[in-house]
Amino acid sequence: MLERLFQKIFVSIVPVEDGHEVLSVALKNKKVLYKEQRHFEGSEPSRAMNRYIQETVDVSPIYYISTINTQAHQGAHAGCANNKKTQHSDDTRVSEVCRNKKWTLYASFDDLHSLTYEYHTVGLDFIFSPFSILEYSFADKIKESFALYAFSMPGLFAVAIFDNGMLEYAHYYTDRATPDLEDTSEVLGVDFTSTIIEEEEDKDGLINLDDIEGLEDLDIIDDLDSLSDIDDLNELEEVHEFSEDMPTNEEKRQSREQIMIKDEIDGSSEDYQHFNYIQKALNEFYMMDECRSRFVETVCIADSKGASEELKRYLEEELFLNVLVRKVDVIETINALAMQEEEGL
Repeated sequence: MLERLFQKIFVSIVPVEDGHEVLSVALKNKKVLYKEQRHFEGSEPSRAMNRYIQETVDVSPIYYISTINTQAHQGAHAGCANNKKTQHSDDTRVSEVCRNKKWTLYASFDDLHSLTYEYHTVGLDFIFSPFSILEYSFADKIKESFALYAFSMPGLFAVAIFDNGMLEYAHYYTDRATPDLEDTSEVLGVDFTSTIIEEEEDKDGLINLDDIEGLEDLDIIDDLDSLSDIDDLNELEEVHEFSEDMPTNEEKRQSREQIMIKDEIDGSSEDYQHFNYIQKALNEFYMMDECRSRFVETVCIADSKGASEELKRYLEEELFLNVLVRKVDVIETINALAMQEEEGL
């Protein structure tokens, strides 16, 4: 009855690099009365933003305020029963939400309480997981195909593998920094530092002619005299050539190829980071019992920035994957998810 008399107000809040985006939508009898998006500066909710939201929802007693969870301690797992996988190494308590009676979203209680406090002035009705945005963006694909799905937003990256609606693997990343070389080499199976280290080690065995300042430095001359003839030099070269510490030609080739990949993607370091995350997810999935000798051939990326063409190209060329990229508007998606949730109340 109240829905016929009053508007329904939906307010969505998304933190961005330079502040917050706020979308407000008013409905009456399922018709859109108005829609407005505003930007507010500040890493924390500002007085101006809180005042705007309060004025927006004051026109109706029926309103819903939503945001996205960008905190670190969250994820997803298969099934809907309480699962030990949701407990982190520090025994963090989590809140769980079952999806379609098939898989579960979870998030740390502490993180959820932190978000609730951050927006306590206006209050929150819904806090959505990045995996919810991923699911919404590829609802048509997830139900009927076996593929890796990813959601990309500045500062976070969610990866999941679904097979006909069943979650097989999920991982959530919040690291903004580009992976260091040590971690990257573990993912790619290549040691980018090996060439530099060998060169430094070889320098220890070289004779620096700049050290010979006078005839008094005869110890160095003695070292030169110890190399008596050309045959000895040839023998040393042969030993060095076949040393077990030296990389094989194939290892050198692979190292050069991976360095070339890194150099070319460096124009967008976030693309390089996401390339690593997807490759790592595939490697981890192939090591799991749940893999059952299946191989992922398709990757679907929900991209909030619309700048994944380089990532798409390298996934296709280097990992031989079929890649689909969809541009998603995060704040519009959160608004749509809030409307879905409201209908189910």
